[in-house]
Amino acid sequence: MRDEARMSSPRPPVGPPLKYPRGAFFILAGYLLERFVYYGLFGGAVFYMQRMLGFSSSSASTVKAVMEGLIYLAPIAGAILADTYLGKARTVFIMCCCYTVGALIYSLSSATPIMASVDAAKVTGISGLLVLGIAAGLMKAVYSSLGADQFKVPEQREQQQRFFYAFYWMINAGAFLGQFMTAQLRDTVQCFGDDCYLLPYLILVGFMAVSTTIFALAKAPNAPPLNPQEGPGTSSAPMLLRAMRCVTHAVRRKWDGADDKAAHWVDRARDRFDGDLIRDVKITLRVLLLFCTYPLFWALFYQTSTGMIFQAKRLDGRVGESYRIPPEMSSTINPLLILTLIPLFDQVIYPLLGRLGVLTSTTSRMIAGMAFAVSSFIVYALVNMSVEQTLIPSTHARLHVYNALPCEAALHLPPELHLVDEAGERMAKKELMIPLAGQVALPEVEVGGAAQKVEVQVSKSCAAGGDLTPVQVVLLGAHESSLVLTAAGPRPLAPSLEYLKNEDAEAKVRVIVVEGDVAEVTLKYETQEEKFPITDGLSEFQILSPKPYEVMVGGAGVVGAANVFQDGVYDVVVLGGAGEDEGVRVFPMTAPSSVHMGWLFPQYFLLTVGEVLFSVSGMDFAYSEAPAAMKSILQAANLFTITVGLWLFAGLKAISSATRAFEHRASHEALLYAGLMAANTIIFTLLLRWYNSVPKEDALEEKGEERKDAEKRAEAGATAKDAHDNPGFVEDHAV
Repeated sequence: MRDEARMSSPRPPVGPPLKYPRGAFFILAGYLLERFVYYGLFGGAVFYMQRMLGFSSSSASTVKAVMEGLIYLAPIAGAILADTYLGKARTVFIMCCCYTVGALIYSLSSATPIMASVDAAKVTGISGLLVLGIAAGLMKAVYSSLGADQFKVPEQREQQQRFFYAFYWMINAGAFLGQFMTAQLRDTVQCFGDDCYLLPYLILVGFMAVSTTIFALAKAPNAPPLNPQEGPGTSSAPMLLRAMRCVTHAVRRKWDGADDKAAHWVDRARDRFDGDLIRDVKITLRVLLLFCTYPLFWALFYQTSTGMIFQAKRLDGRVGESYRIPPEMSSTINPLLILTLIPLFDQVIYPLLGRLGVLTSTTSRMIAGMAFAVSSFIVYALVNMSVEQTLIPSTHARLHVYNALPCEAALHLPPELHLVDEAGERMAKKELMIPLAGQVALPEVEVGGAAQKVEVQVSKSCAAGGDLTPVQVVLLGAHESSLVLTAAGPRPLAPSLEYLKNEDAEAKVRVIVVEGDVAEVTLKYETQEEKFPITDGLSEFQILSPKPYEVMVGGAGVVGAANVFQDGVYDVVVLGGAGEDEGVRVFPMTAPSSVHMGWLFPQYFLLTVGEVLFSVSGMDFAYSEAPAAMKSILQAANLFTITVGLWLFAGLKAISSATRAFEHRASHEALLYAGLMAANTIIFTLLLRWYNSVPKEDALEEKGEERKDAEKRAEAGATAKDAHDNPGFVEDHAV
């Protein structure tokens, strides 16, 4: 059946307008809270797995994608369970109870005092995610289908279409509130000596219990436990299994060459299956072919909770002097925009475009949504380019000089040392001034293949006569060497690759002690303490969360402050036991990005517009095009495309991580996705032309059969419940 026909030519309503179903309100309220819990737990899961469970950014992204893929695979089983055995309402209620238990298990993984080890926390966290995720997945398709069943069609077809927009609005309201609350509490509250995840997680468990209670209250006292069309015994076997047997039998007969005169290859199954099932299978197979192009859209979209969060960690999230936007809060841009765009599209943009005859069908909107996804990833790539680090080539080296002196200093270079500018041209400059408490990174220096010793000279303005102090530094291709100028004399440090930013966009810190026999330096923030063992006045680099730390040296107490930011590489130079704010110098070996997090908005806006056009229209397309007996099945198949998309993303991420194809070059990965999505959009458009080219007589025949069935029911004295087009409709509007 043509999509355009369904949207532009609904049958006129008969009789007085019907009230909005009471059950739909309960479903919307319950799902709002369920999504609040889901996104509160899952929205920042990659951050939680990296910070608390010991995963790397790439492995956390892969694990999350696989887990969410399982969640979106479960709706198929949930649809069978609801349509054949338990009924939709009972399925949702049981799964809500399991969901609450899973959320509680997951929350306990953040209670570090009761976890024997990080591995125990991993097992507990993953187990909890599996329980709550599978419960959420089993009821996911059933929830939306149950809500749509509350409307009497065709009389309430327009209200039913708008229900999908309200349903999607509730999803994103819950997503925004859940992610916002979790990120704010995690970033501002400390528990067990680290960022606090347990408090927001326990709050979410409580909200899931409330969601379950709301759904339980939705059932009217006199409402039957199961809708007549969805209870046990509706069919001798689940509809999905019957359809699969029909397809298998038709394929076998086609392979054997039987019934060559059949108009469609599925018609070969008429010797064993009835005509209604064969017609339903043919309609479903046509829709499923279009579904094959959906996964890539979801592979792009779900990077809002993985790749784009790690991108946000590389950006400057400071607002004013004291507030820093938590990186995982960047993913709340999407649901926040959805809350605005869905009513805007429903009430303003779509009516306006309808008058112009533009984007009047669900499928044309889906094509536009795919195009917006392509443009979003092009912007995503451009933002990544602006923050990507410049790598030192193997033929060049870099020298970084820190001035920890109480005065200005100058660095004098030997004649044989050739500096190279960004264009690759040699520079004539041989003297560099370094201000008090300042630093200078020499432009890249030409070196050979082996390590090269170079003698530079240092002068300082606070020295009598401005004497030159010679010092030897070692330069090595693709490496960065450091030179610390102190009152005790210049201290060269060995060439290192540690100038490279952390792949997980965390802050990297090394401590350098200038004077004294110091065994350990501690960086402290509230109850959080980070220990740096010192050997020969130098520590190893450690990964830290970005905080304003106090620097403590043994019995000297606090000797200064070190404020480190996300995605920076820092050398903290301890000058001795001087007073607070005077005994420490912090030098960024590689400075964090100065690009503000606000530049994420364009890519999120474009992708969110694409989501509104593609996803909401896709839900309506899957429901409206599905045969009456297979609506939950086709909704589940629509959700299954998300599973495929997530696993596609997980596979591509695992390959790129193993091959390091996009290491330090996330922009190249974004451009690859944009290209793939552009090709996918073209394929979807071509398939849609085929889908809409079904001969008119076939569509009319199918509509005619539906009309005859409705007339027969009406002649038999059927009730209003039996006579309309929605077999899941409940007369008293009770869930």
